[in-house]
Amino acid sequence: MTDVRPFEPGDAERAVEFLFQLSPSSVQTAGSLLHRQVGEPPRARRKSWVALDGDELIGFGTASFDWFGGEAGKGRIWVGVHPEHRRRGAGTQLWETAVAHLADAKRLTVEVDDDPAGLHFVEQRGFTQYDSEVISRLDPGEGTLETKRHEGFRVLPLSEVRDRERELHEFYGAAGGIPPGDPENRVTLEEWREFILGNPLLDDEGSVVVLDAEGRVVSLSWLLVDHARRRAENEWTATLPQLRGRGLARLAKVATIRWAAEHGLTEIVTGNDPDNAPMRELNRRLGYRKLFLRRDLELRLEPDGRAAPEPS
Repeated sequence: MTDVRPFEPGDAERAVEFLFQLSPSSVQTAGSLLHRQVGEPPRARRKSWVALDGDELIGFGTASFDWFGGEAGKGRIWVGVHPEHRRRGAGTQLWETAVAHLADAKRLTVEVDDDPAGLHFVEQRGFTQYDSEVISRLDPGEGTLETKRHEGFRVLPLSEVRDRERELHEFYGAAGGIPPGDPENRVTLEEWREFILGNPLLDDEGSVVVLDAEGRVVSLSWLLVDHARRRAENEWTATLPQLRGRGLARLAKVATIRWAAEHGLTEIVTGNDPDNAPMRELNRRLGYRKLFLRRDLELRLEPDGRAAPEPS
């Protein structure tokens, strides 16, 4: 019989192995998984669970409230079960546990990768698609790495500007990295520092910033790196709005790709809004290739927890 219990720190290593098998496009380590459990502010109310068949970890679930900007009361659930153990109730147990944890949510959301069975599971429960993300990958050794000369701009690794936390936090807001949100979801410098700069996957040398002639941060491209598996994920690439269209994002991103190739990484994955044509075109020119479309689905709830009627 399947046993569902709260996630414990000692579960981290095998949970990451499980997640890699189930979702190979994601980049996580035991350290980053543990950081995710404690690196968010209390309003996130993050909780996670594992499903066990004897001593074998066969499922994982996590639930939290969105807190990094955006609307208050929006819950997020992710549940996965090993394909060989599906249709035996483990997914339902994890799902119901997560839903109960978010019982006071106004809206529940989920992400589904290239998984028809997972999509069917949530659609059966009334979820409908409201957004999506194009997931792509690059072999750093095959990237197209030409850049134009940029007089007055220079590229530095994150390690050389880490002490400029306030400026980096302000850059995140100005360049759109922190979405507008309800007052209770405004992201403080301390919260941003813990969640973004405190992520153990964020590589200080593989991540770069672009400075202008006055030494101000005007663009960046940061990498989350799993050195053991030689894989990375683009944490974020952005330029200040007033300087877009000058090739600064390409300058930054090429620097990260060169670093990844020099350090033996075999893959960089990234996700982009389908409507973000400039970044998608940049990625295409650099050699990224589309893997699949990640779907975002939602279920709006009444105050009593029932599904809200669809708008007419």
